[in-house]
Amino acid sequence: MKKRALTPFSLAFLDIMFCGFGAVVLLVMILNGEVLRKREAKSADLRGELSRATTLELLAQQHLTEIKQKVKEATLTEGTLKARVADLDAKIGKVKEEQVSAQAEAQRIRAATASLKQQKEALERSAQIVRTQKPKEVKSGERLIGFTGDGQRQYLTGLKLGGSRTLILLDASASMLDETVVNVVRRKLMDPARRRQAPKWQRVVHSAHWIIANLKRGTQFQVMAFNTSAKPVVAGTAGRWLSSLSTANLQAAVAGIRALTPEGGTSLHKAFKISQNLKPRPDNIILLTDGLPTQGDTQAKPGLVTSEERLAHFRSALAHVPASVPVNTMLFPMEGDPGAAVSFWELAIKSRGSFIAPSRDWP
Repeated sequence: MKKRALTPFSLAFLDIMFCGFGAVVLLVMILNGEVLRKREAKSADLRGELSRATTLELLAQQHLTEIKQKVKEATLTEGTLKARVADLDAKIGKVKEEQVSAQAEAQRIRAATASLKQQKEALERSAQIVRTQKPKEVKSGERLIGFTGDGQRQYLTGLKLGGSRTLILLDASASMLDETVVNVVRRKLMDPARRRQAPKWQRVVHSAHWIIANLKRGTQFQVMAFNTSAKPVVAGTAGRWLSSLSTANLQAAVAGIRALTPEGGTSLHKAFKISQNLKPRPDNIILLTDGLPTQGDTQAKPGLVTSEERLAHFRSALAHVPASVPVNTMLFPMEGDPGAAVSFWELAIKSRGSFIAPSRDWP
């Protein structure tokens, strides 16, 4: 078979075609590389933007966390401040109540003081009349036990020693050691023998001795010492009366009083309840004390006792006082208890008894 003859025109055409195709391919490659380069650059820019956005997001989250923490702290601080404000409001209310109570108490004390001044003036007038009169002679042998002192002091006290059955209630609490709180605390640390020799307690002992020595002949009597409990000063005589016709009874009562050692708190509930155990009941009560009680019928709570609490204990104890029985109080005042004199004076008025605060040299 005869080969086809090649002409220069055919070759030139093919060359042109291949050159054109190559140019197209080259152009495509050049354009594609530029696109890739731009795409890579754009991707890098996007990655940078993404990284920057991520960093900003982390910073924003940290800032948000700090803000939340500050809000939480502010909320807690606000709650604390509200609680303090409520507490201050409560304290202010309590102070206002105490102020009102103190003002009422002060007014009551002023009224009682004015009344006591009137009584004092009346007693001074009576004493003047007695001094101008010739004293009655004391019959020989009328007293079964002696007492060293001025017998005419009986006219000046106003203390009622009448009645057929006299109950003597003697406060033997620690406060009877002295007139001031500081000295009471100091004397409480002493041994019993030195406590019994405390000047204030000796005044109380001598006053009780004077009362016993001046009991009417034939009077039945009983002497009870009380602090946080109550018991007779003559052992074995609980629940029964003693006869003032017996010298032994009188001497035993005085000896029992001298053997007492002041200690503990004060419960008038225990003292007045004694009258319910005596049959028949007393028709005269003589109370020797130095102030309002520090506890009620039960054990006192630890800590200081406020004036309001002491007054509440006193009023509660009055429920145990037999009806129509006069209560005669001898008060040996102690500092820090301004309501005692008024309270016992009111008790004397209501029970038709008497109230005195003897001087340091009595009897």
